[in-house]
Amino acid sequence: MHMDQTTEAIAHFIGLFSQAVEEARLRLDYEDFKALPDTTLEPNELLNVKINIVSPYALEGFSPQIEYTPPPTDGFDAHVIVHVRYNPIPFQLGGQSAGPVPTVGGTPSSAGDTEFFAEYQPPGSLAFYLKQQAYLEDNDYLSIGNHGLRLTPVADADAALANLIEAASPLQPFSDLEEPGSAAEIGDFIMHAPDLADAFISTLGEGDGVIVLRGESLEGSFLNGEEVEELPDLEAHLPKKITGNEDADAVETDFSTQSTMHVEAGANLLVNEATLVNDWYGAPVLAVAGDYVHFNAISQLNVWSDNDTTSAALNGWKSLIETPTKALNTATIQTIDNPPPAGLQNAEGAPVFPTHWQVSRIDGDLMLTNWIKQVSFVEDNDITIMSVSGGGTEIILGNNTVINASSLAELGNYYDLIIVGGNVYHANIISQTNILLDDDIVGTVGDFQTAGSASLSTSGNLLWNEASITQYGTMSFDAMPPSYMEALNQLAGGADPAPQSLLSSVDFAGVPAIRVLYISGDVVDLQYVSQTNVLGDADQVALAKSQSSAHADASWEISTGSNALVNQATIIDGGVNSTTYTAGSVYSDELLIQAELISSDTNLYTQSADALISEAVVFLSDDLVAPGEGDANQNPSNASNPDGGTADVMQTMLG
Repeated sequence: MHMDQTTEAIAHFIGLFSQAVEEARLRLDYEDFKALPDTTLEPNELLNVKINIVSPYALEGFSPQIEYTPPPTDGFDAHVIVHVRYNPIPFQLGGQSAGPVPTVGGTPSSAGDTEFFAEYQPPGSLAFYLKQQAYLEDNDYLSIGNHGLRLTPVADADAALANLIEAASPLQPFSDLEEPGSAAEIGDFIMHAPDLADAFISTLGEGDGVIVLRGESLEGSFLNGEEVEELPDLEAHLPKKITGNEDADAVETDFSTQSTMHVEAGANLLVNEATLVNDWYGAPVLAVAGDYVHFNAISQLNVWSDNDTTSAALNGWKSLIETPTKALNTATIQTIDNPPPAGLQNAEGAPVFPTHWQVSRIDGDLMLTNWIKQVSFVEDNDITIMSVSGGGTEIILGNNTVINASSLAELGNYYDLIIVGGNVYHANIISQTNILLDDDIVGTVGDFQTAGSASLSTSGNLLWNEASITQYGTMSFDAMPPSYMEALNQLAGGADPAPQSLLSSVDFAGVPAIRVLYISGDVVDLQYVSQTNVLGDADQVALAKSQSSAHADASWEISTGSNALVNQATIIDGGVNSTTYTAGSVYSDELLIQAELISSDTNLYTQSADALISEAVVFLSDDLVAPGEGDANQNPSNASNPDGGTADVMQTMLG
């Protein structure tokens, strides 16, 4: 309770008088309550216990050598039991299952005058769904030094970050999609993915900062919408405060003897990394009874705001080390030539043609789906007011690291021929988004000044999207020949011998036996990676002088930026150069979207730094500022109480 000087003096007097009266009252009653002296205890006799120890071992003198004679190893008894399991491979003969017939190297074995061809195990369907989320709240409030001040928040950083997220949503067509479940849903998703791209492109206008490249086939490396010969290296663009490669010539600060203040309120690192290797099946020849749909898409978006407000007294601090925020979208789409192995030849050098086929059947759909979604959400909105003391102080309020990483390689079987009774849906989609709010305010209180070295960095952030889709093996398309249609019809009805027209096809010259994968339904192949980084790093810093000593020669180094948001995704499609025969239609589409949105209207700080800081500081000492500065009527209890901290007082993960 706050009292004026007269009331406080009266209260002190009454308190002292009451204590004196109480002490006199206790003194009168002291004799009546005098404690009796303690009676001396007489100890009992000690218990006498006799213990007799008998040991068969006698202690001898010291022996510096240890003698050890191992037991003889002339022989030993052992029993070895081996269990061998034999699982015969079933095969079809005239539509009926017959007994096992051994085969060697795919060569048919004979039983009488009839040849039998074994079926082997086909690849199964595979669905992998992975969701990685990292949430971190590190909103610090720090008041350090003998300044006698309190700083309350001057703006709503959460609302400004929400506005950036809302602005980014219309610019990313593939980021917030529901994962499909069944093979039918995945096929429908792939069929409608180009429609999403069409709808997105139709909404674009001039000046949206979105670059779209589209065609049946894209090839090359692209940087911010431009094709380049060589892409930049991530290590060369990371902020030095994250890599640790700061100026090597900088003189080490002696914190014990110099008045220094080093503050790091940024330097946060958010990383999403995913690698998918899809080598589950493949063949030089593919025959499809229905349609073939192929869709590749890379969509990259950087949205950021870095509108800093600093005091006019600190303008000279930023001239030497300040670097701008950089946003880079890098993408690679490439097809690597990968011819199949050379075929066999006879003694005359002519190619050897197959005499039979080996069939692996899948009655139904073959589904291969990898769905990876990575999200990093970090809030590091720090509030601090500080003054220099006699020694050195180093404060780290940021420097958080959040990483989501996944690596998946799926290795399967290769065939000479894949026959599909339905359709083929194949899509590779990468969606990457970075959202950064780094609107900082750094102001001074009163007549703060310093004659020592001073540096201030409020920018220097990096937003980095890196995506790559690599296809091993070229693709060519042609109409379905009659021999392949005959083979498809035979396999749909059973496992009859291969048509002679297929065995003599030039596609299989040099192949001793055709390894065939027959799929009666559809082939659904979807590789999807979605990566999102969101960072709110709107810091509020006030600089004040100490009440005890001005320390005008102190050295200051303040950094509120130097954050890095990194997305890296790679999809590798294994395979060989192939020819695809289709009885239906062929749809091939490749899409690249690279976009950047720089916000300049978050309206987080609408006044000068000095005015905002003066309004936000409650002055508890009138000696620090000139009359008229500050707001004497401002009550800290009516505002949010930064001293109370946040729910994340231990800087743990919230999610």
